[in-house]
Amino acid sequence: MPSTAALPLASILLSALGGDPAIAYGPGVAGAIPDNDIVGFVSPIVVARSFPITTVAVRINGLTHGYCSDLTIELRRPGLGAPFLLCINIGNGNSADFGGDYTFSDTGADLWQTAQGQGGLWVIPPGDYRASGAGGTVHSLSDRYSGEDAQGTWLLRIVDDDWLVAGTFESWELHLGGGPPCPPGGPAGDLNGDGTVDFADLLILVGQWGATDCVR
Repeated sequence: MPSTAALPLASILLSALGGDPAIAYGPGVAGAIPDNDIVGFVSPIVVARSFPITTVAVRINGLTHGYCSDLTIELRRPGLGAPFLLCINIGNGNSADFGGDYTFSDTGADLWQTAQGQGGLWVIPPGDYRASGAGGTVHSLSDRYSGEDAQGTWLLRIVDDDWLVAGTFESWELHLGGGPPCPPGGPAGDLNGDGTVDFADLLILVGQWGATDCVR
């Protein structure tokens, strides 16, 4: 899977914990989740800046998959210990479906309780959920990574460990609190004032290349 440079998104976001300012990095590459494959889909996001982490949340966009219990979703930060489970085998065989955007944070709902008793074709409501391990025990993303250096490669791994039902996702984002906020007025390279440094700003810069003065 190719490396993906992390770009701060349009604005500083409020983290799920205590309103602590957090920046979203990504989006990470996405696609079809291999069916009945122990390797799964592994997608990187690279955080270029070094700062101590205060909060962590993971957003998976456009996740579509029948039988939520087929999936194991984990966050990996090479060099910072074992992978962190976001969810695994929900409901020990639950056939409810994923269908939408899902965020894993420390203030979300209990994913196992939400899916409990629901059957096939019932879609787990998109939204914010706690990370959980085997048996549905919730645990804290921020406690796991608080104080660690954010700089480096982060990996999202989604594994479908059963056959017949397949799925996909559109992208993912890593939300980290603790980084320095953008300066007033947005990033310095935001030439069109839309809050994001992107290709539109590059076109403005190219159009002004060589200019020495302008009318204000």
